[in-house]
Formats: sequence, structure tokens, C-alpha cells
Amino acid sequence: MDFLNYAFMQRALLAAVLVGITAPAVGIYLVQRRQALMGDGIGHVAMTGVGLGFLLSTSPVWMATAVSVLGAIVMELIRWYGRTRGDIALAMLFYGGMAGGVMLINLAPGGSNANLMSYLFGSLSTVSESDVTAICLLAAFVLAVTLGLRRQLFAVSQDEEFARVTGLPVRALNLLTAITAAVTVTVAMRVVGLLLVSALMVVPVAAAQQLSRSFAATFAIAVAIGVTVTIGGTITSYYQYVPPGATIVLLTIAAFVVLSVLAT
Repeated sequence: MDFLNYAFMQRALLAAVLVGITAPAVGIYLVQRRQALMGDGIGHVAMTGVGLGFLLSTSPVWMATAVSVLGAIVMELIRWYGRTRGDIALAMLFYGGMAGGVMLINLAPGGSNANLMSYLFGSLSTVSESDVTAICLLAAFVLAVTLGLRRQLFAVSQDEEFARVTGLPVRALNLLTAITAAVTVTVAMRVVGLLLVSALMVVPVAAAQQLSRSFAATFAIAVAIGVTVTIGGTITSYYQYVPPGATIVLLTIAAFVVLSVLAT
């Protein structure tokens, strides 16, 4: 337990716990909506926000939040109105976000692609106090939405037509889900990284579904798996000097395999 003596590990563990809770909490709705890769797309768009934060000498976390929320809204609008060309528009949005991030960070004073690495794949030692503050505030928003509106979000995720008939504001709830997913991506990017966050949103939910078909039980098990693997991955990366994001994702996949075998 000597790692608790270091301030950067205390910050990293707090951030990891919040990520472990929020990512599956949003992911369960994305899995139900069959939008499992939405987090990956938002992660690409958030790169532009990170680059813009470096360029303007502001907080990359808050700038990434603003840009990813805007990107999530555009993605949802494309889903509503895109029809046949929607997939092409989404592809341009994703790849444009990635290219924009690389370009902007290279235009920033003293910037280079090396600055992006901690945001792409996560980094324990670079989680600052301001990052922890931002992560706590954003995580509180995510939990307020996913828990406070769980019945409405579940209804819309299961059957939009039925939810519309019952009088629920389906489009507003879909938009809120997309925004919450975008906020979750920026919560997780300092621990897991933008390119790997989608796995933490989806795989714990898929693992939990091996044991339960109840929404409440799946939610609880997925969050428990998320917290376990993020803490385990963070501690492992400290002792073994391995990337935290990759370690967390591999532990998550291992949990899925183990639970699948047990379920069988």
C-alpha cells in the first residue's frame, strides 16, 4: 500500500474510481441502443478539444468537454436526419476530429504530438489537482443523469416508439444520452485514454449481461466490474510500469472472458 503515500497516485485512484463508475453507467444505455461504438467516435472528436486547449492555453479537459458535447449533438442530429448519407457524415466527423486535434496541438506554442499521448492512452503521473476537480464535477453530472432518469432512459433505449406513445420526450432524452456519453469520454480520458474509453463503456456491461438479464442487476454488476478493473489496472501500472489505459482494458476483457465461462 506504499503507493498511497504519493499524491499523484491518490489523484489517479480517485479518478480511476470515478471512471469505473461513470463509464459503465452510461455504457449500459449505449449497449441497449446498439450504439456501442459511440464512445469511440466521441473520443476522436474530443481530440480536437484537447488540441484547442493547448493552443489557447486553457484546460484541455474542459475544452475537450465542450467540443465533444458539440460533436455528440451533431452525431445525434445526423442520426435523426442523415438517412442514406449519415454514415459518411459521421466518418468525416470522426476522422476530422482526430486530424484537427493533431493539427491544433502542433500549432500550439511548444506543442508536439507527444503532448497528445497522455490523452490518447491515459497517464497516471499527469493527473493534476485541476483534472481531479473537473473529473469530480463531470462525474457528478453523469451520475445525476444516469441514475435520476434511469427509468426514462431505459424506456427510450428499449423501444423509442413505445416511449414516444407514452409521452416521453424521446428526442430530448436521446440528446441527453449523447451529451452524457460525451462528458463520460472526457471524464475517462486522463485514466484510460480517448482511444480506449469506449471499451470501458461497453465491455463491463457485456460482461455483466453474462450473469444477469435484469437492468438493475446488470447496472450494478457492470459498475462493480468497472471499479474493480480501473483500480486494479491503476495499481498494476504503478508496480509494473505498464500503460494504465491498456492495462485496464485488458483486465476488462479478461473479466468478460471469465464471466462468460462461468455463465456457460
